[in-house]
Amino acid sequence: MSTGETVIVAVDESAGSAVAWAARTAALHHAPLHLLRVLEITPDQGLGLGTTLTTEDYTRLEEHGNWLLETAAAEAAKAAPDITVTTELASGTVVPTLLERTHSARMLVAGARGGGTLRRALLGSVSSVLARRSHCPFVVVRDGVPLPPDLPTRPILVGVDGTKVSEPAIEAALEEASVRGVAVIALHAEGSSDDPEMDALDDYVLAESLAGWQERYPNVRIDRETAHDRPERSLLEMSTATQLLVVGTRGRGGFAAKVFGSTSQSLLLSVQTPIMIAPTP
Repeated sequence: MSTGETVIVAVDESAGSAVAWAARTAALHHAPLHLLRVLEITPDQGLGLGTTLTTEDYTRLEEHGNWLLETAAAEAAKAAPDITVTTELASGTVVPTLLERTHSARMLVAGARGGGTLRRALLGSVSSVLARRSHCPFVVVRDGVPLPPDLPTRPILVGVDGTKVSEPAIEAALEEASVRGVAVIALHAEGSSDDPEMDALDDYVLAESLAGWQERYPNVRIDRETAHDRPERSLLEMSTATQLLVVGTRGRGGFAAKVFGSTSQSLLLSVQTPIMIAPTP
């Protein structure tokens, strides 16, 4: 886990719900919130490819960026009035700038919208690179999804695959559950099986993966679940009754391959719950 304290939000037009979620999370961790808008100049923002942007063009882009930050700051203050909020309009390339900030952040939060925008946000180059290479937990919050009144009391769901890839995800889930005062559901899912020995093996893998964690987080109840279905389908179904879905990334056999693979795009496109990707050092 990152040793940083600041919760950073990558501010764009889809960051409304992400800002509110991040502000409440920062308050729970007694951490400051930093709203970051990266001003990346691309050809389509000028008159055409190879066209030099004018002073008026730069001013327009800066004004829009500052407006987004002001709107986000107002949303953060509404969601968590007592936290410290800072804003920054940075110039540079989006991915390298955000990746550099993840070295010292508690977590990085970004938004996503429905339809084609959601597809680009979740499966596009920016989010896919951040999910694979972020040095701190990376959270995607879908914008415009109604939040039920009982959301803060719902458990946190973590995917456990039996490898070391799951360890940062388990730790992140337990840490979030601890500050929220809720339980954790640890799910180990494999393909369908009618073999009782395989069922027992799944239970054993899950128990071994969770060994020692209860002692480290005695205030968190850990519920163990196994499912004989594709991991992405099991996670999607169970996530509807939770407040946060946590998965690991990197490593052969880890949830990164399952969640970000071609067979599991339906999870990223359909999940309503905020999803946290915890990096493996």
